[in-house]
Amino acid sequence: AQHGQVVSVDIIEQPTRHTQPLGRVAEILGEIDDPGMEIEIAVRKFDVPVEFSEGAQRQADKLPDTVRKQDLKGRVDLRDVPFITIDGEDARDFDDAVYCEPIKRGRKTTAYRLLVAIADVCHYVRDKTPLNEDAVLRSTSVYFPRRVVPMLPEKLSNGLCSLNPHVDRLCMVADMVIDLDGQITAYQFYPAVMHS
Repeated sequence: AQHGQVVSVDIIEQPTRHTQPLGRVAEILGEIDDPGMEIEIAVRKFDVPVEFSEGAQRQADKLPDTVRKQDLKGRVDLRDVPFITIDGEDARDFDDAVYCEPIKRGRKTTAYRLLVAIADVCHYVRDKTPLNEDAVLRSTSVYFPRRVVPMLPEKLSNGLCSLNPHVDRLCMVADMVIDLDGQITAYQFYPAVMHS
């Protein structure tokens, strides 16, 4: 390490009344003016877990790249419904989609059918697995201005569990009927497959 660089240090001896602490440089982060240095410092200061466990990474690597036929069992097929992913262009993940259509009696609209879909992470992340243990440890993705530390490995967070356009994705759906006063008059929840 050079004078003026930002480093991470392992403390070898704690300070006493008459001595300074003694440490060993564990990692050189870079120069204080480097772009994103404040993020690197915050990640370490708040112990944000950046690396996934070996078990979680191995489990993620074994997952398919696309939705398979056997994944569709017990799901409502909504691939013909023109869902729109509603996360903004600058969003770090795409996990929400909607579809809405009027319900008409003759020519008059009497209500609306609203479908809200969220990515079905639970299909891939099962209880008491390395992926789940890592996700519980993180509890959420951590968003910085130019970086995200995801709750799940990239194969899931940007792949199978991201409602990207033009690909089949597993989801959980809230299917509602909303009257003209905005009241929900009927609803149901179910697992589905969609194509945004």
